[in-house]
Amino acid sequence: MTSGRDIGQTRSPNAAAPGFPARPAFGLWVRARAAVAFIACLTALGSLGSYAWRHRLQAAGLGAAPFTLDPAAWRAVRSVAASDDPSCRRAVPVVILYVSGSCSHCRAELARWSRLVRDRTGELRCTGLAVVAAQDGGVSSEAWLPAELASTLLWDHDRAVARALNVRLVPLAAYVTGNGVVIASVAGESSEASTKLRLRDLRRISDAGTGVH
Repeated sequence: MTSGRDIGQTRSPNAAAPGFPARPAFGLWVRARAAVAFIACLTALGSLGSYAWRHRLQAAGLGAAPFTLDPAAWRAVRSVAASDDPSCRRAVPVVILYVSGSCSHCRAELARWSRLVRDRTGELRCTGLAVVAAQDGGVSSEAWLPAELASTLLWDHDRAVARALNVRLVPLAAYVTGNGVVIASVAGESSEASTKLRLRDLRRISDAGTGVH
């Protein structure tokens, strides 16, 4: 606040001493650090939100399971996904892995599936596997594909399978019953434990003959 004194006809304000002690510099330093930390948090949240938006899971692109695959796409998938186990029935369930050779997340997911095949995991018995990929830049190189999955590759030249699965994000794993019904579509990387659980569900549902025609 201010007080004043008259000098002739002019009133000149004088600064009055504050009624309380000035805050120490230490308090200002703490507040400054808090402000910097707050701004850093906002920046991190903004970056995380931006990443999530760029890699968002588009529900419209995944399709509402269960749904039946287009017959032409299903025939193409079955051409590479037949089981070679004579004890299995002909119409085995199939897992479709839709990937891109230039996608690092796709390669990590394929590595997990190749381990399941290599280890002969029981959940994969009597279940077909199809790795479906669209050409990147017109190049059909298969160097990115693990050897265990080489025989399961299907090039989706006309993107018929991508349209049938409504692919918008890769990697995408579609779990399909023996009669061509997609019971689950999972985008992104999955742990081996969660994959095994889905394989058990696929086998159970497929064996029960449930699904939509």
